[in-house]
Amino acid sequence: MTQMLIGLAIGIVIGWNWQQPAWAKRLQFKFVNLVRVKSDKTDQ
Repeated sequence: MTQMLIGLAIGIVIGWNWQQPAWAKRLQFKFVNLVRVKSDKTDQ
């Protein structure tokens, strides 16, 4: 559990300091839209 939190913290710091590659932005966009669609369906 502690290793996961440390890894997450390091990933957040790296993500804030380095520019995200184009393929990662596309993947993030698709994932966020998928989660939005799923949450919109559960809210109704």
